[in-house]
Amino acid sequence: MVEGRWPTAVQCVARVGPKTCGGCVAVWHVGGRDEIEWVCAACGANGVITGFTGSESDLSRYRPRGKGKLRLWGYEDEERDVLWEATRAIPELRAVIARATPHDEYPGVFVLHATVAELDDVYTLVEELTDRTRSRRRRDLLDGLRATLCTAMDGF
Repeated sequence: MVEGRWPTAVQCVARVGPKTCGGCVAVWHVGGRDEIEWVCAACGANGVITGFTGSESDLSRYRPRGKGKLRLWGYEDEERDVLWEATRAIPELRAVIARATPHDEYPGVFVLHATVAELDDVYTLVEELTDRTRSRRRRDLLDGLRATLCTAMDGF
């Protein structure tokens, strides 16, 4: 179990006027393993989630194990949205994307520490998405993801 509060890439679903907030939430364990408290950094909405452990949303069983060296990889909001949607039915990859945290100094940028094997799996997914994409704009976005993944895996 992680101690203390940590920022996440999970987006706030609170309503701010006619729109959904979309800010990033911070989470921490309270009252035992099965309660998670959260607060949105943008709008201040907050709450407690119960019954999380062992649920479909609990991706902790996919966290990296062993002593493999973690590499740093960063990506932006729009890229995160593409990866989040693409991993909807792939929990082991969704867990990787979900571990990203917002960058402290650069709004809209997420930072992820992952193993080379995890980054390679994401790279394979991005290649598959590229093969199925006809949109030039989306293809450019995916090509950018592949380039940054290569850099992260190579350790530059």
